[in-house]
Amino acid sequence: MSVVALGTSTAASQASGKSTQAAVQAAPAADSAREHWQPPTHQNKVPRAAERAQEKLNTDYLINEVTPAQFRGSWYQSHIQGINVTWMAPSGRDAYDGWDWIEIVNRDGKRVAWDWACGNAHCAAYGSTLIDVSLQHGAEFKARYWSDGGRVTKGHLQAEFEFWV
Repeated sequence: MSVVALGTSTAASQASGKSTQAAVQAAPAADSAREHWQPPTHQNKVPRAAERAQEKLNTDYLINEVTPAQFRGSWYQSHIQGINVTWMAPSGRDAYDGWDWIEIVNRDGKRVAWDWACGNAHCAAYGSTLIDVSLQHGAEFKARYWSDGGRVTKGHLQAEFEFWV
């Protein structure tokens, strides 16, 4: 388990003979934290609870397809080429509020790219995510949908979709 500190704290040494006083700096606003959050990169052995969760994979959440994609945007985002991941979440869910994110992993399970399922607007329970990535042709990959990411956790793996480039 990894922990991402969103605030800082300091305390006097216990050896000083004085009572400890802590000063805590407030965590940044949610949008600020969201901008700087990165999913953990280390791979842990799957615990038993996660093995049981695998049985529920692709039930409430679904990745419908992964396709090649490109986007010509405004001045700050002139051209993106990569893949488009089309997904569905349970009715009533907002992927933006839930800090849901999409991960692309290679055959060995190593992350090659990720992005927010719903980057900067409330997109309800379905949508598609354009991920700016250049993938090796002829290789096997998986798209993974994670719910409830951010703050102190990677989130919960909800759906997987295998694809080849």
